[in-house]
Amino acid sequence: MNRRSWIIGGMVLVAVIVLVLVLLRPGGQERPATIVETVKEVDAHPRPKDDWQPAAVDMEIYGGGQVRTGVESSARLELLEGIVRLSADTVFTVKESTSRQGALLTTLFLQKGRLWAHLAPGQSHEFAVETGAAVAAVRDTHFSVRVSDGETLVSVAEGAVELTAQKQGVTVAAGEQATVDPDQPPGKPEPMSDEELILWATEGERPELAPPMRIHGDVSCRLFGQAGDLAARNPETVFDVTVESKGAETAPSAARVAVGTPDRGTIVLEPYGDIFGAECRFYGFIRGLPQAGGTYTFTALTADGTPIPGAEAQDVYVGGYELDPPANVRAEVVEDGILVSWDPSPVIPGGFDPGGSPPRGFYQVMLGGEDGMAFGWSHPGRPLADTSHLIPLRRQDFGPGDRGVALEEMDDGDYGLIVAAFSWAPDGAAAGANECSALSGEDIRVVIRGGQVDIEEP
Repeated sequence: MNRRSWIIGGMVLVAVIVLVLVLLRPGGQERPATIVETVKEVDAHPRPKDDWQPAAVDMEIYGGGQVRTGVESSARLELLEGIVRLSADTVFTVKESTSRQGALLTTLFLQKGRLWAHLAPGQSHEFAVETGAAVAAVRDTHFSVRVSDGETLVSVAEGAVELTAQKQGVTVAAGEQATVDPDQPPGKPEPMSDEELILWATEGERPELAPPMRIHGDVSCRLFGQAGDLAARNPETVFDVTVESKGAETAPSAARVAVGTPDRGTIVLEPYGDIFGAECRFYGFIRGLPQAGGTYTFTALTADGTPIPGAEAQDVYVGGYELDPPANVRAEVVEDGILVSWDPSPVIPGGFDPGGSPPRGFYQVMLGGEDGMAFGWSHPGRPLADTSHLIPLRRQDFGPGDRGVALEEMDDGDYGLIVAAFSWAPDGAAAGANECSALSGEDIRVVIRGGQVDIEEP
């Protein structure tokens, strides 16, 4: 099989070439493209001298004819080689569609937008898409071309594409994409981005290419009350899971998460949300400390309890990083809100040092009522200057890490104030995120009545 790619007047040519190129240009039989589907606003002019008109199913587009789609519109055309689908806001031209000595020759020009080409296998054809900057050659290929702001992007779902520009070429394999900037050679092919995979799964009609569901599971311990014997601090094993699905709408969604424990037990987590995370989050706890060194397995489930393939994660509770809670928590009503301060928890090398460089672990301030948490603040990843924080009276005074509502936005009622310290698993450990949290034991209440804010302490 011989392949030939060529650049015309500086234009990028995306060419699909199969078998020996037939060099006989004259005498070919024209084979027009046929519109087989239109969605919303689609216009066309079948021949170069025709006026633009609403496109219709079975309309034939000859050499020099054009098709354009509007916003949130699409069109599908049938060629002898296969199907071409046009996305929204696309303009393209059928420059040539002929048959010569048994070989099919098609040249399309993509002015802007995106097309998806699904070429049928087993045919002798030369298929080209011209843009403003590249050349690609493939066989029996499913590929896409996008033109945006002068940049050409080519991605391949099946087969391989030889992409050429400025007399330099690269091979774009299945599952890869490459870009070409104006007057530049092609960039190095790289794995398709999640964004591109999502488009292939939806607009490209290849749902199997949807990026996998991502799941992050964290097991940690939670301790209550003052420092002392762990068993006396009502320890709990906490499971906190986030599930991220970037795939097609047809992909399964997580309804629950099953947790496999080291003792081969199973715990099912239900959806959960608060001001620290409300989307695709699953949460639960059981009494007692986690098993040190034990592996916990998290599996996303569909609504009927079926495990979702590939949606699995593991976390290990390291142990030994159980920390003391913040002590001597104080709250004072000031002009701009409530100033909360506390004595720091002791540093644990490698696990808890929120004022270090880099910081390890963090503090969290929470104010909650009957309807859940109203205000929260934390500073993971940011060094802590001192052990105090202002719960703002007004939303415009919110700073980094503040979430929820300001004091003046809260309903009348009693709110509990808690300060917690969180340790992290050490670097290099087979564990993720939080290792342990210790909640302050003071019973401090914030009372709001008619806009008046007061502090009640035991």
